[in-house]
Amino acid sequence: MLTRFVCLANSFKEGGRCIAGIVLDNDNNPVFKNGRPKWIRPVCKTLHGQVYTHLVSHLHILDIIEIKVTAYPEQTYQSENVFFNENTIKVAGKFNKTNLNAICDIDKMIFGNTGRAVHQEEIDLLDHSLMLIHADDIKVVKKPGDDPHRPKLRLLFSYRQVDYDFPITDPAFIQRYHTNPVFHQTIKELLLCVSLGIVFNEWHYKLVAGIVRID
Repeated sequence: MLTRFVCLANSFKEGGRCIAGIVLDNDNNPVFKNGRPKWIRPVCKTLHGQVYTHLVSHLHILDIIEIKVTAYPEQTYQSENVFFNENTIKVAGKFNKTNLNAICDIDKMIFGNTGRAVHQEEIDLLDHSLMLIHADDIKVVKKPGDDPHRPKLRLLFSYRQVDYDFPITDPAFIQRYHTNPVFHQTIKELLLCVSLGIVFNEWHYKLVAGIVRID
């Protein structure tokens, strides 16, 4: 089935990439399901579902992408996952930033709690692993003491008056930060695509998988 979506994440994942976004109809309007935007995460049949980097490294956030969905994995908290024909990836346009507010989440908490992760014993309580949220009071920090297998840049931000601290896995943002570490200080409005990762030491960590500058 040919499916179109707006790319909101093209992030690092286990040696490959995680791409994700919100499904669009033929007129490029967001599709909603049960009151929430319908998310999609194309995955390959790799160990952790990561997409091969060479397939998607040319894709950018807000690109409108078309793929042919071929099958659906077993439903888990990552209910957005789909298998796809790797030869069908196509950029079909650019999504208008002014339409993003309509697809932002308004949940009180990020994936059910105010912490950095969800324990594996509670993961079955969730039916989604992607959100698009407004972020306030942002600050990028380096934490060299982090595990070397985890991202070293972290984003401190506020969402619904709660402070959060997540790793950044957005390659474009990371590259720009290393080129100019103060560029983000002039950003007035930011949207984050936050994702819930695979289990690591009994926890599913929350990640900033995509960063969208609105202003």
